[in-house]
Amino acid sequence: MIEIKKLSIDLGDFKLKDIDLKIERGEYFVILGPSGAGKTVILELIAGLIKPDSGVIEGIDNKRSALIYQDYMLFPHLNVFDNIAFGLKVRKKKKDEIKSEVNSAAEKLGITGLLDRSVQTLSGGESQRTAIARASVTDPELFLLDEPTAALDSNTRTGILELLKDLHSKNKSTFIHVTHNFEEALYLADRIAVIKDGELIQTGTPNEIFNHPTSKFVADFVGFENVFYGSVKDGKFTSENDPDFILTVNCGNCDSVYLALKSEDVIVSKEKFESSARNSFSGTVTEVINRLSGNEIVFMVNKTKLISAVTKISTEELGIKKGSQFRLTFKTSSLKVFPH
Repeated sequence: MIEIKKLSIDLGDFKLKDIDLKIERGEYFVILGPSGAGKTVILELIAGLIKPDSGVIEGIDNKRSALIYQDYMLFPHLNVFDNIAFGLKVRKKKKDEIKSEVNSAAEKLGITGLLDRSVQTLSGGESQRTAIARASVTDPELFLLDEPTAALDSNTRTGILELLKDLHSKNKSTFIHVTHNFEEALYLADRIAVIKDGELIQTGTPNEIFNHPTSKFVADFVGFENVFYGSVKDGKFTSENDPDFILTVNCGNCDSVYLALKSEDVIVSKEKFESSARNSFSGTVTEVINRLSGNEIVFMVNKTKLISAVTKISTEELGIKKGSQFRLTFKTSSLKVFPH
């Protein structure tokens, strides 16, 4: 297990503040946050590239590790074979052994035909596969990945993510992966830590992070399109900005709370219908936002904006357009409540 205790560093224009994390052996652990949050700083502290002002990292000593950057960091004067072989040569392995292990790694990563190529002629995906092969061939106990797919197109990114998942499954090594990409975190992580401005905000499983946020920042960041602020009395939430916007929630009494609701949990219909859902309102369409996966429909309910995700087919069939009125329905279980 790797344990990080009260890790802090002041870099002048950025501060990392009292980070506490426990990463289990063999875990795929993702550090998720926006640009400038401090993700790479944590990774470089773990790698020993920079030293903290205070705090400790336990469990790294004598652990074989490999660091993979988003810009690959391949040696430009070496071909693909020699890049992959570099760590094995440093360990003074025999030539036959090096050749066998490089060929094996190249075959697993689908780059056997590239071994004689200059790395300067490679595509982004080919370069990242080469970097992963160079890291994995030394059989590290710890992989440190800094935004490894950030520079790749969507199709190539998908292939690299599949490779990383497969590599983790087969190697049983510990992976620490930093990213701002939700899909990567959901696809790869056993657990996720969300950080913002050098502070740890929430740690949990993908389900806990993406479905049960504990702060407004996490709710906003992971894609809860509807976040409301107000207070709850006797199971009724009243919005501070719109006293006529009252929701039924699964909690008793609490002041200064946020409610978060995903757009896909809001059902749009022409008329009110029989349902166990206890929240139902009339809303007026103010905007139809075209997305690849469907449409986001923006409604006004009294003075409150409410967003629903609707398929393109349903948008057409329901005749959803600006100015039209519809019924909006959602369950109390869809509302996530957390303190201000």
